[in-house]
Amino acid sequence: MTAQELMKLFKYYKGEAENPFVQKDENAALWWGGEELIFKQQEHDPEFWDRLEKKYDEALKEGWCSGLLVDTSVPKEKRVIVHYLDLWHGKWFPYDSWDVIKKY
Repeated sequence: MTAQELMKLFKYYKGEAENPFVQKDENAALWWGGEELIFKQQEHDPEFWDRLEKKYDEALKEGWCSGLLVDTSVPKEKRVIVHYLDLWHGKWFPYDSWDVIKKY
């Protein structure tokens, strides 16, 4: 998948040079930053998406996923994005509540 194809799946990041949500919506600003990170990684490393998908598949197989991550009515590509954002957010921005990821 190319970075441009990937951007079409994003909810917030649409290629802007600066985050348009900074002063308007704290959660949207956070997720915009995460999506931008995915986009830039994919631009730099065309195999990045393949590794994300593989990690998601492994987590699913091990039973480490629940909720939206196992909901097959949601396209797999979206679930992979949410999986990455959940891991990224959990590592760098400890959750005050689980509502943060649910708002994505």
